[in-house]
Amino acid sequence: MTYEMNSWRSLVIRNLGFNKIISRRDVIQRRGKYPYQQDFQRDWESYKNGFGNITQEFWLGNENIRLLCAYECKIRFDFQAKNGEKRFATYQRFQLFGTYSIYITDYFGNAGDSMKHHNYFEFSTKDRGNIEKAKDFQGGWWYGDAVYANLNGMYQPGKNTKQNVHWWEFREYDNLAKVEIKVMPK
Repeated sequence: MTYEMNSWRSLVIRNLGFNKIISRRDVIQRRGKYPYQQDFQRDWESYKNGFGNITQEFWLGNENIRLLCAYECKIRFDFQAKNGEKRFATYQRFQLFGTYSIYITDYFGNAGDSMKHHNYFEFSTKDRGNIEKAKDFQGGWWYGDAVYANLNGMYQPGKNTKQNVHWWEFREYDNLAKVEIKVMPK
């Protein structure tokens, strides 16, 4: 993986077999029903560098996200339930620090503020951070004592378990049909 910052605060990322210019507002994560389902129960290095298919399911990479939002970003979560209902959550302030600890605040939206329960936690995977929670919830995320969002969990349409791709304040543990996370540098 290589990346470069230019004067317009765009991030050029050469990773995952694609060249992508990230600027203004771009997707940093996507989940949904695609011909090939990505395994999101990965190790620290995979989440650091990113993985997946940029046109389908993917995670841009914590280091890429940290660089992109080095001077703070807005972040938007878009959800679609299996019945087609759509909701969103926007946060006016988002940044990653150090071992990808999250700072996320100033919620607005109609999906509920599930991320307030994850604020200030370090990112965790099955081999680093809160290993027990990452293994239990089968993904990589900002796991704390309680887990109200697990957008990198298992994609299991029609299931209702804590390991699912879920946003508690919207559909509790129901697996969400689609998720996109977008950031916009300030």
